[in-house]
Amino acid sequence: MKRIEVLRMIEQLKALEERLYSIQQEYLLAKERHEFLAQYDLYEEWKQLKKQQSELKSHLGLN
Repeated sequence: MKRIEVLRMIEQLKALEERLYSIQQEYLLAKERHEFLAQYDLYEEWKQLKKQQSELKSHLGLN
């Protein structure tokens, strides 16, 4: 794998992890407010991002 590809994947991973943190915070806020539809949407997005994170980590050999 080329170095530039690895660096790009690392940047993608960082962005994913930042978005995951943001979603977790939004989810907790929605939970406090009893916003069930928002919780569901955020959870679905979180699952999708976790899948992407796992795939990126696998490509980088971090799993």
